[in-house]
Amino acid sequence: MAAVLFALEAAPELSLEQVARATGLNESSALRYLLSLSQHGFVDRHDRTGLFRLGLGLLRLGTHAVENRDVFSVAEPIMLDLQRRFGESINLATRQQDHVVLVRVLNRPDSMRKEGKAGETDPWHATSLGKAILAAMPTDEAEAIIAALTLPGYTPNTKTTIEALRDELMIARRLGYAVDDEESVEGLRCIGVAVRDHAGQVLYGLSVSGAKSRMDRTRIDAIGDALKLAATDLSARLGACV
Repeated sequence: MAAVLFALEAAPELSLEQVARATGLNESSALRYLLSLSQHGFVDRHDRTGLFRLGLGLLRLGTHAVENRDVFSVAEPIMLDLQRRFGESINLATRQQDHVVLVRVLNRPDSMRKEGKAGETDPWHATSLGKAILAAMPTDEAEAIIAALTLPGYTPNTKTTIEALRDELMIARRLGYAVDDEESVEGLRCIGVAVRDHAGQVLYGLSVSGAKSRMDRTRIDAIGDALKLAATDLSARLGACV
């Protein structure tokens, strides 16, 4: 039956004879498969022309498949590759209502800080994950979150005004990634990007974090470029059109 579906994928509509020719089946077998598929909505037959085409039942199955992708298993090889390349801690977060929540952390063994753990929240204004997600969201959604924020200072570098945060988001949009320059923890720099789900929503963030001593401007740029590619890859694996 898969051969029948692949044949219909290659053309908007096909006759029974064309389906049989494309699949190497005789017309009796091709018709039997087509009728079976049509019972489940996977194939439609045009009432007037009698031509066959793919049915909307396939869309339902495809949507169900991408909605139920396990983001952890999909993201893990990408995160492991980033850690292999850069030797730093790799973090995956999700937006849950108006919070940024860490869902997976691959720690560098000799990390300098108390590591984040799955389930912990990150501040929007002081982390690369929060800023990256805000920068990629539609402006009205981002502004609604910003309007409700308090902006506590965690270090001397924390941006504690709305104007400074908006400037950071403009920079993140221009670069394609956000930077936490010792804004959440002194001595720690972090680079983050936004990741889209199957519906194109900015739902996840991916970041690389490490000691300031290892994160000069050149390395930040290299990690940022790698993260942008990783975010595109992960978004596509989650079903987003990228």
